[in-house]
Order: sequence, then structure tokens, then C-alpha cells
Amino acid sequence: MNSLASTFATDPFHARFGCALPRTMRDEISGQHMSWTAFVDRFSPTTGPLRLGSWSGTGATGGKTSFDATFGIGETIFACATTTYGPIEALTSMLHDAGFRIEILSFHQQPIGEETATFVLAEHDGRREWSMSIEPDATLSSIRAVVAGANILHR
Repeated sequence: MNSLASTFATDPFHARFGCALPRTMRDEISGQHMSWTAFVDRFSPTTGPLRLGSWSGTGATGGKTSFDATFGIGETIFACATTTYGPIEALTSMLHDAGFRIEILSFHQQPIGEETATFVLAEHDGRREWSMSIEPDATLSSIRAVVAGANILHR
């Protein structure tokens, strides 16, 4: 088996959807022969210190959008609002204000059927981790991937 075929043999995303993961994410799991369930548990956790309650955006002036969100952190619900140029900028600002500081180093999206897969490489205190989300809405996919990254980095 050649190197590329060997890499795809250990890529559960490629096995399921026929699309490759971002190269450095693929390199990270190379040789692990991970099941789809284990892959989702690792890169798209549904538990963690941060829970997304709601997310919305409405047009503002100057090309900006006003974003509103609610987050559960422990037993506390936080309502956040900010006006920025995009949802990722808004979300990382809100997370920073809530004590979940992360820096987005790499961001990839690809359509898979009627859904969008988002892959995010984020960093906190020198630790880098990949996360992902698959959702019917591309913006929600990106938001959930960043929240997954924050949960992975702040475990």
C-alpha cells in the first residue's frame, strides 16, 4: 500500500465521507486506526466545561454584525453580546471574556452532502489541539467546532 493510501486507511473521516482531513490533523492520527465513534469523541466532544446554549447574529452598521449568545459554564448561564465583522471573531471574543482564551491557528471547512464539516486548530498556553463539527449550517458548524476546541483545551 502506498503512503497516501495508508494514510487514508487510518483516516476515519475519509473512510466515512471520502474527503481528506486537513494535512496536520491527518498526520496527528496517522497509524491510530481510530473508529468513527472514537474520532468524534476525541475531536468533537459533547461534554466539557463550556456548553453553547444559543447563537444568533443580526446586521449592524459598517459591515459588522451584532452577535448574541448564551453559554453554560458549570452551573452558571452567561449571556454575551458583541458587534464584529464575523462569527468566529465574535465567539473568540466572548470566550475570552468568559475565561476561555484560545487562538485559532487553522480553520478548514468542506461540504459533505447537505452538511458542512469544520476543522479548527486552536491553541491555549502553548498547547495545540484540533476540533471539528458537522452541521447542516456552515456558521453553526464553525461555532460548534470552536466550542469543541475550547472544551478540549480547557479540560
